[in-house]
Amino acid sequence: MNIVCKALLLTCAGTSLAYGAVEGEKWKITSSMQMSGMTMPAMSNEICKQPGDDSVPMKTEKNCTIYDNKRVGNVQSFKMRCTGKDAVEGSAEFTYLGPDHYKGKMLVNTQGETMTMNMEGQKIGSCDGGEINLKAKEMQAQAQAQMAQSEKMMAETCRKFAAEGNNPYMMTTQCKDPADRQTFCNAARTHDNFLDLSEAEKANAGSTAPGARPLSDTEQLCGFSAAAEREHLCKSAEQAGKMKFLVSQCPAQAQALAAAHCAGRRYTAIADQYRDFCSNYANNEAQQAENTPVGKAKGLFGKGKKALGGLLGN
Repeated sequence: MNIVCKALLLTCAGTSLAYGAVEGEKWKITSSMQMSGMTMPAMSNEICKQPGDDSVPMKTEKNCTIYDNKRVGNVQSFKMRCTGKDAVEGSAEFTYLGPDHYKGKMLVNTQGETMTMNMEGQKIGSCDGGEINLKAKEMQAQAQAQMAQSEKMMAETCRKFAAEGNNPYMMTTQCKDPADRQTFCNAARTHDNFLDLSEAEKANAGSTAPGARPLSDTEQLCGFSAAAEREHLCKSAEQAGKMKFLVSQCPAQAQALAAAHCAGRRYTAIADQYRDFCSNYANNEAQQAENTPVGKAKGLFGKGKKALGGLLGN
């Protein structure tokens, strides 16, 4: 029953949804309903329609369909069907008594009962073009609100990715704010993020997929040389305690550090601040050796032992 009442009480005489339309026609719509021997008081509302609009003078709920719409002379008829919990069937006929006046009747069958709705429309003057588009403006406002929410969420996402400094593909394809890009470029110059970018690109070697070369993409986005930035970061890596960066990105420094603090020592004899470095260095050297023809023929343990000059022996 609620669907029927909403559908019928929202009579709109073909209200236009076109945005920015010209001056329209103001109509006064009066309707009354009878059901089960009872008559509801007549209700009136004013709407604005585009001049010459000949659409069905009825607005329905989203689960209602108007069909079999016909216009013969000055008589327009159509049928309506609503599905769901309050399913209904209805038919209507409107007679246009001139360009400024029409009368109509609609019969609706619902839950075994028939409801009759009488409607009359009378043109009462002109109206501002904006009135024609009240629904359109409402829809546009909703769309704009949704867009604003989406933009807000995207802005928050961009700030997050910018601060993380390890996804240049996101920054180039979705995040256009110069401030975010600057934040990203600053973050990409840190030991941890530069390492992530470099290792990701190494892991994707040979791939041509978008985003497969994050360090190269960052170079292009931020306008710096990866080689120069790597050299700069290598100089401060040990002091900053970025041992993984040293092992991965600074072979000369890592080799010297391993010779000074790792080679020939038992693991328990290595200074605390260098234990992880020595372990990572051993694994890294072993992996590199494994990729050589000779290395592939040897066991991983033996190569790691050789790389540290006896670190894992004795």
